[in-house]
Amino acid sequence: MTRPSTPVTGDADPGTAPARAGGPPADLRRLLVFRAHGAARLLLGCRARLEDIEGAVTAEQTEVAVLMAYDLVQLSLSVRGLRSEGELSYGRDEAAFDPFAGVPAEEVEAGLLLAAEGREAVGPEAAGRRGEEWLERLRGHLRETEALLGYGEPLPDVRSGSGLMKGFKLARTWEPVLQRAGLPGLLPDAWTRRAD
Repeated sequence: MTRPSTPVTGDADPGTAPARAGGPPADLRRLLVFRAHGAARLLLGCRARLEDIEGAVTAEQTEVAVLMAYDLVQLSLSVRGLRSEGELSYGRDEAAFDPFAGVPAEEVEAGLLLAAEGREAVGPEAAGRRGEEWLERLRGHLRETEALLGYGEPLPDVRSGSGLMKGFKLARTWEPVLQRAGLPGLLPDAWTRRAD
């Protein structure tokens, strides 16, 4: 699904201004989508990809590191796009999903160039610390995306014991608000469905 069944922008209201690049969304429903679904996408998608890249850098697997970096940057940019017109629902490997919707061209270019730099930074021919420096720049890109969400403290690491519970608390906080606004919930359906 590339678009939610109900619009999340103020398109029906001609007086609603679009979000400025870097600024908060101008529409309440878009703000809810950006802060809640953006956080979930960062926690469940971006952080997992970053761990894959870290492993590939350690193993000097250049192609894996670069391909995963492209995936990471596109998902991170899709979070940024949620401020204005980015697609709420995304499916892994879904060809119709546009990760750049609502993202300024300069941010897209900078992100894709960052991913491409892994080619020279990772692998046996790379000079020493270049891989770690590139990883730090990728982490910085994610920190910038997370900072746009406007949370008062860093998002939890849901892959740790204490972080998982904080992640569920974040989801429980957002779920009733999203439901009242008629927006999809944060947790994947498979997590909320009963087995019986």
